Amino acid sequence: MNMDISIVIVNWNVRDLLKKCLESIYKYSRDVSFETFVVDNNSSDGSPAMIRSDFPQVILTENRENFGFARANNQALAKCSGRYVLFLNPDTELIDNSIKAMVQFMDASPGASALGCKLIYPDGTLQHSCRHFPSIFTDLMDSLHLDELFPENGILNYYRMGFRGYDTMHQVDQPAGACLLLRRAVFEKVGILDERFFIYFEEVDLCYRIKKAGGKVYFTPDITVIHIANKSTAQIYLDSKRHYNRSKLLFFEKNYGKLSIVFLFLNLILRSIVDMSVLPLSHLIVGRPKKTCPASAKDELRLLWEVYLKFINRAR
Repeated sequence: MNMDISIVIVNWNVRDLLKKCLESIYKYSRDVSFETFVVDNNSSDGSPAMIRSDFPQVILTENRENFGFARANNQALAKCSGRYVLFLNPDTELIDNSIKAMVQFMDASPGASALGCKLIYPDGTLQHSCRHFPSIFTDLMDSLHLDELFPENGILNYYRMGFRGYDTMHQVDQPAGACLLLRRAVFEKVGILDERFFIYFEEVDLCYRIKKAGGKVYFTPDITVIHIANKSTAQIYLDSKRHYNRSKLLFFEKNYGKLSIVFLFLNLILRSIVDMSVLPLSHLIVGRPKKTCPASAKDELRLLWEVYLKFINRAR
C-alpha cells in the first residue's frame, strides 16, 4: 500500500488514442508513485503489441474476448496496490500533473470517497460531466424532451444539473467514469463494479452505493483532463445504444425495485405518443428541439421498444 495511485485503463480498438493517453501519463506524472494497468478487451487494431513495444512498464492484461467495461476494470482492480484507484478512459489525455493533484486533493480530504475532475474536449470546450442520479422524474423529463428544450433549467434538466456547478468544488452524485478517482478502501466497503453492467451505468451504480453507504463524492474544477469521448462506442453505435438502455433498466431495477420498470415503461409509452405526434409539429412550427428530429426519434423509439421488451421478457 506504499504506492500512491493505481491507474486502470480498459481499451478496445483505440490504439492511437491509448498511446497518446499513456504518453501523457508518463510525461506529466511527477513526484507521485503510480502504476498503470491496461486491460485490452480483444482489440484487433494492434493495441497490445503497441503497449508491449512502447510501454513495457504497463501491466497488460489481454482478454481473448470483449468482457465489457465493468469486468475488465475489476480484473485490474484485483491487482492494484495503490492507496487510490483511477479509472481512466483511453480517449483521455493529461495536460499537467493531474495525477499528483488528485492524490493531494484526496489526502487533504479524508472524508472524500471519490473525485471527478473537469473534463474538456480537445478544443477546450467544457464537458458537462456531472449528473444527479437518474430517477423516474428525470426519465419523464427526457421522454417529454423538456430537459432538451430547457437545458439551463435546474428542475426540467435536473439530471444534468441544469448544466451548472462546474466553477466550484462541491459534492455531486456521479462524475463521469472517464476519469474517476476512488479511495481504494471504498471497494472493501461497497464492493467492486457490478459486472452485470457490460458498459454504461457501472460507475453510476458504484457512486450510488458509495453515497448510500454515507460516502462523499466530489467534483473539482481545479484539475483538468482532455476527454475526446465515445471513440470506442462509436464503432458499434447501435449496440452501444442497446447497452446503454439495458444498463439503465438494470440500474433502476437493482436500486429502485421492479416497480420502477413499470414507470419507465409508462414513460416510454408517453414518449412514443410525443415523438409520433407532438415532436413533428414542434419541429415544423418552432424548429425545436434541435438535437432530436422526428426521423431520429422514430429510430430511437424502435430501439427503445426492442430493449425494453427484451428486458421485461428476459426471465420468462
